[in-house]
Amino acid sequence: MKKLFLLAITAMPLSIWAQVILEGRVLNESDKKPIENVEIFPVDEKIESVFTDANGKFTIEVKKESGTLQAVTPMFTTAYAVYKGPQHLEILINDAVSLQEVVAVGFGTQKRGDISTAVGIVNNTENINDRAVTNVSEFLQGQVPGVTITQNGGDPTTMPSINIRGNSTITSESVLYVVDGMPYYGSPINPNDIKSISVLKDAAAAGIYGAQASGGVILIETKKGVKGKPLLDLNIFTGFRQATNLPTPLTSEQRNSVYNQAALNDGEAPLEAYDATKNPWGAVTRTNWIDQIFRPGFFNGVNLSLSGASDNINYYTSLEYMNKEGVLIGTNFSRYALRSKVGYNIFDNLSAGINISYLRNEAIGTNTSSGYSGTILNALYMPSSAPVYDENGNFHGTVPFRLQGLAGAYGDVYNPVGLLLRPTISNPVNNITAQGNIDYEPVKHLSLSTRFSYNLENIEYKKFTPRVPEIGRSNEENFLDQSYTKNANWTWDNQLTYNNKIGLHSLDFTLINSAQQWESEYTYLQGKNFDGESENYQYLEFAGEISEREGRKEKYRLASVISRLMYDYDKKYYLTASIRRDETSKTNPEDNYQVGWFPTASFAWRVSNESFFNSQIFSDLKLRGSWGQIGNVYPLSAYAYDNVLSGGKVVLQSDGNTNLRGIWANRLASRTVSWEKVESYDIGLDIELWNKLNIGVDYYNKTTKDMILEGAKDAHWGVSAPFVNGGRVENKGIELSINFKDKIGEVSYNVGGNLASNSNELVNLEGYGLSGSDFYFDGTKVRDQLKPFGTPIGNPLNSYYLIKTAGIFKTQQEVDSYVGPNGDLIQPNAKPGDLKFVDINNDGKINDADRVVAGDYNPDLTYAFMFNVNYKNFDLSMMFQGVYGVEVFNAYKYSAYNLSNNFNVDNRILNAWTENNTGSDIPKYTRLDQNKNFSTSSDWYVEDGSYLRLRTVTLGYNFAPFMNTMFKTARIYMTGENLFTITKYTGLDPEVGGKGLDNGKYPISRVFTMGINLQF
Repeated sequence: MKKLFLLAITAMPLSIWAQVILEGRVLNESDKKPIENVEIFPVDEKIESVFTDANGKFTIEVKKESGTLQAVTPMFTTAYAVYKGPQHLEILINDAVSLQEVVAVGFGTQKRGDISTAVGIVNNTENINDRAVTNVSEFLQGQVPGVTITQNGGDPTTMPSINIRGNSTITSESVLYVVDGMPYYGSPINPNDIKSISVLKDAAAAGIYGAQASGGVILIETKKGVKGKPLLDLNIFTGFRQATNLPTPLTSEQRNSVYNQAALNDGEAPLEAYDATKNPWGAVTRTNWIDQIFRPGFFNGVNLSLSGASDNINYYTSLEYMNKEGVLIGTNFSRYALRSKVGYNIFDNLSAGINISYLRNEAIGTNTSSGYSGTILNALYMPSSAPVYDENGNFHGTVPFRLQGLAGAYGDVYNPVGLLLRPTISNPVNNITAQGNIDYEPVKHLSLSTRFSYNLENIEYKKFTPRVPEIGRSNEENFLDQSYTKNANWTWDNQLTYNNKIGLHSLDFTLINSAQQWESEYTYLQGKNFDGESENYQYLEFAGEISEREGRKEKYRLASVISRLMYDYDKKYYLTASIRRDETSKTNPEDNYQVGWFPTASFAWRVSNESFFNSQIFSDLKLRGSWGQIGNVYPLSAYAYDNVLSGGKVVLQSDGNTNLRGIWANRLASRTVSWEKVESYDIGLDIELWNKLNIGVDYYNKTTKDMILEGAKDAHWGVSAPFVNGGRVENKGIELSINFKDKIGEVSYNVGGNLASNSNELVNLEGYGLSGSDFYFDGTKVRDQLKPFGTPIGNPLNSYYLIKTAGIFKTQQEVDSYVGPNGDLIQPNAKPGDLKFVDINNDGKINDADRVVAGDYNPDLTYAFMFNVNYKNFDLSMMFQGVYGVEVFNAYKYSAYNLSNNFNVDNRILNAWTENNTGSDIPKYTRLDQNKNFSTSSDWYVEDGSYLRLRTVTLGYNFAPFMNTMFKTARIYMTGENLFTITKYTGLDPEVGGKGLDNGKYPISRVFTMGINLQF
């Protein structure tokens, strides 16, 4: 009997017991790129599905020897593959149509094709690993039309400025970052943690975030685990950065010649210091100070992450280390980052998650914006005859001590190497952010969630500045500046969402209650007169005197209620409407100044889904329109509605020698100030052709009403004016984005670009002053001489308000014939070679009444275009980025060509005006500057700052196919950044940031990176 049973068993079909193993990859049909997180399962078997990894690979065991596999992407695109027996499958999915892609839109998601507002989506965040970027804004530059990102020079301590659809206010506004659904106010997150980025550009999109969103919103989703085996990702990179287009100072011989000629032009005798026979030391070139302070800045970094997911848990953990030398000696940046993100499905209808990140960075920079002590300017000022160190190894001054009597001829200049290396600086910033969430679905279609986020940032700053004994800008005192800043904020959101589809109607209703609190504490002390300067003495207890002290604490809150309805009918007609009530503690609690109501609405029509629309060309055609309002109280301090008192040192008695502490009123209470309102309209068109070409066009009008700005001062008050609501600023613009994706044989490619034009105007200043004001003055100065900024009504914010020039006087006859209505010389001190200033009002003299608007730093056009190509295992990408119609106030020229301070200058002054070089635009040599060529705030300083820059080029090669199964991905890459710039600007770099004032800023560098990315 037993033998018969065994015989029967062996006679059964072997296929009942066989397990067929199928493996393969899922690729995008258009460009053959792998698609991760694709669900794979057999059509006619009930077994657990598997998911593709980051390289598109999968392995699945099935029971039947033949059948069909189904593949479903995260965007719900489906493909099928027939199999027969164990084999390797290559499944192609037409994933070019991204309309089903789920996009974050604030307190929720929408499919990309259903969006009715102006949302910019960054499509290539996977390339962020190819660059040694410090923050996400560096990567965003050029990626989204209407989003203008300007590097504020190359200093490691500075952050790029971000402007979305134009400058909206005179005071300040900032972009709101939202990370994994919660507002984020900490240090820049690790860019390698980023999975996706969306930019909410219009009020209808950003309005749901209310008071913090007037400057626009950047939504960031960090990475999470993918179902399947755990994924270990390692990215190692190294490289260097190098400054280009640096100035060249005059040699000692050239300096003597220039200053001697200047004395002759002024009718004076040359100084003894510039006579090589009387001062042979000063006629010898020993140092190029620009070469001494600049260096190749080497950097390296490591990113390591471990991630994975199962049916009930999802996890992602990452570590980062980065160290970057600045191109100026003594400057650097370092960062350590840790993130741990876990989500858990407790029950089918209950889930929870926690997301914790820790960042520690330290940035040591230098001041390059000051016209007095800017590091680069001091390297230009310092005489080339001076060595870096004296015979004792100490920093050398402008002249040796034996020639101290000649020091006045060289000016009060710091040794620039000493300026960078002498101080001892530490500036660690520690930031921890913890987010937690609970999501519950009590019944079908209804979900409840609560989310809490806490951010704590500690900033410690300590700088010890030793005595400066050498000749030049010496200082017999030493200083210790020490400060501590603590920033803490929390956000608690509670959300109810009802989502259902009934027939052709889709409904998504959201109700949110949100509470936020910000708290900041700052302490500062300065000690001086330390007996010892070694490291052991660099503490406040050893200070001979505590010379300065400061401290403050602020706390403010925001409470909000938000409701939103998203509705669509048959995927043809879309309507989104929201209203938000914000209540802030920053404004007067009386008379309801604290409360603001801000509604938004948007509509879209998917024309391509209409029954009458039957086109083989248009894959998608959608019209959009939106309107909305957002409030802003960002410019106000926490207690602006009350009388603000300040404390500090005061000087009393006629001799001015008695220093006392005092408390005084700093600003009148801003009792009636309330919400600044940003209102915007947007009309958009989204087109997709042949499933390959995507075109987006938007026209917008963004208006800021009731701006929060400092009221006009009244000299009778004796204190600063209160803040008021006044004025109106308008931005209008057009945005265009184009992207084309296709393949030819084994070559797949992607070509895209975007451009945006913007017009900015100060429409009025109603409410700003006691009477009708038509001008807003900005008090920014250059060496207390030049005052470049002022904005009359009808002009762009932060305009240059200057005296016009009409070239250079070439002959004495031109000077003599330039007379006013009364026949007197308009410029009586002018000579041939001096600037000619235009008498606009024809009153016969040059003064502030002749000022006119002479440009601004707001670009008329921003643009970028990208190209990506893949061939087998090779990939190549590049991006060009530029701006047009932007002017820079090149204040560097004030220092570089001005001889009145006895400093060394830029060697381009050798091309200054002479009788034999009358075509030059640089005035003639002069130390007295009797015509005020340099001290007049004129448009001679304004230059075209337009540029086209090759922002990035990356070449990569994936050698994983040759490594059997050791790696899922093994890619090496090389990246170059800022490889060349086409510009007419004569300064160090046209991308100066801020309002466009260039005092010789820390330049943006050329960067070369090499790295390897391994996935196990």
